[in-house]
Amino acid sequence: MGFLCHSQQRIALSHFASTILENDCILFGCVDKRSGKPSRHAFINRVFCNSYDRSDASIEMRLAEKKEHYRTLSPKSNSEEIERFVNGILKNEKKRLTEKIETLLSSNCASSSVISLNNDTLGILTASAESVYYPKGPSKYIRAVMEEYASCDQLAREKIFYRRTIEGLEKYARDRAVIEVGLTDKPGRHQVIPAFIRPDIYKTHLYLAGVSVSEDIMGESVSYRLDRIESTQYIRSGNLSSHALSNLEKAVDQWGIQYLTGAKSRIRIRLTPGGIKKYQRYTYQRPACSSIEGDSKDIYVFDISEYQAQVYFFKFGADAVVLEPETLRQTFHRMYQKALANYDSL
Repeated sequence: MGFLCHSQQRIALSHFASTILENDCILFGCVDKRSGKPSRHAFINRVFCNSYDRSDASIEMRLAEKKEHYRTLSPKSNSEEIERFVNGILKNEKKRLTEKIETLLSSNCASSSVISLNNDTLGILTASAESVYYPKGPSKYIRAVMEEYASCDQLAREKIFYRRTIEGLEKYARDRAVIEVGLTDKPGRHQVIPAFIRPDIYKTHLYLAGVSVSEDIMGESVSYRLDRIESTQYIRSGNLSSHALSNLEKAVDQWGIQYLTGAKSRIRIRLTPGGIKKYQRYTYQRPACSSIEGDSKDIYVFDISEYQAQVYFFKFGADAVVLEPETLRQTFHRMYQKALANYDSL
């Protein structure tokens, strides 16, 4: 029982899985601090440890779970008929899982590299009962887990990579704890009572939503993209009222979970006829218009954050001109000038 393995294992991957892993290394910030290159060793160890117990590549674990499930349905009955029924189900399940893993491993290997396994991964492997399904060694087992990971959509992969972070934040949310959040893209520390973790409506990223806290005073609804949370620290116990939670839900519905943070302001943008067509056509992260002004009905008014307006309208170029606020107008002016300067310097 268990794999006999060294800390150095040669892991082969299909072209598809290798590409997904390399891209996710960059997307999730799993890079070597010195070279800035994707850290394949750290990434594979982390994904394996976070997903092996839920992966269909862990055939023995899946069969044990299913067996326990059917046993709990009739705990007082040990008849031979029920035993044969359960064994028949397990036989079919074993066949399904085995065929699935054979399919995952059937793709030609496009890359192969030696991976240094950390102590957590080695501990899992030496205690694993999966060696019976991977007699050639743990490298096949690790590859099966990674190939299955690569077959998931981006949101599912993000949940796997940040599994421990998510579990910690969900516990804080259940306890209504006040925590301090450190972010990779914003200075300082941010105190918040976390409420829930959800994806944006387009299911591109996961966000932590909560209510900011300052000196025991409840603040605004806030959200932080999960891959930009660098650290969390428990501060003290807190309380999130049903009223505050209801307001948070309304804010998510109104602005989208990705745009909770940041003061909302009245933003007026003049659109050309082409800009109006773009606004009608570009539905991705499109802010809701609160009113349309002007004799030509070409001034669109929004009650959103400047950041949301910047993200959505910057790509409109000359087809969208910010009229107010002046801060946003200057932001667009500065960004377009910088882009122009880059072209002029060529």
